[in-house]
Amino acid sequence: MSANTDRGRAWVDMLALVLSFLAAIVTFLGAILTFASQNRIAGASLWPLPGLVLVDWLLIGVIGFVVTFFSLRRKTVGWLRMTWLLTGAFIPLIILGAFSIGLLVLAAFFLAVISTFVIAIRQRIKWLESFGFLMLGSIGNLVILALIIISAGQAQV
Repeated sequence: MSANTDRGRAWVDMLALVLSFLAAIVTFLGAILTFASQNRIAGASLWPLPGLVLVDWLLIGVIGFVVTFFSLRRKTVGWLRMTWLLTGAFIPLIILGAFSIGLLVLAAFFLAVISTFVIAIRQRIKWLESFGFLMLGSIGNLVILALIIISAGQAQV
C-alpha cells in the first residue's frame, strides 16, 4: 500500500508541476505574441508601456513555475506561501488588461490556481492564510503596476 500511495503522491505532484508549467508557457507566449503584435503598429511606443507590464506578466509566470518546483521539492510552507503570492499577482493584470491581455492572463491564473490548490491540499495548510497570501500577492503586484504606470506617465511628460 505504501508504494501505491507514493505513486499517487508523485502523480499529484506531477499534475501540479505540469499545470504550473502550462501557466508559465501561456505567460511566455502571451507576452511575446502581444509584444510582437504591438510592435507591428506603426508609431506605437512599446517602452515603457506596455513593455514593462508584459515583462511583469512574464516574470510572474516563469518565477511561479520555479517556485512551484521548489515547493514540491522542499515541501516547506515558505515555498507554498510564495506560490500563493505569485498566483495572486495575476489578479491585477486580469483587471488592468481586461481589453488586451486579460483573457490570456485569466487562463494562466486558472492554471496557477489549480496547481497551487493541489499543492496546498497535499501539504494541508490553512485556507484563510492561503487566501491572505493570494490577496497580498495581488496588492503587491498592483503597487508594482501602479509604479510602472506612474513612471511611464512621468517619462512621457
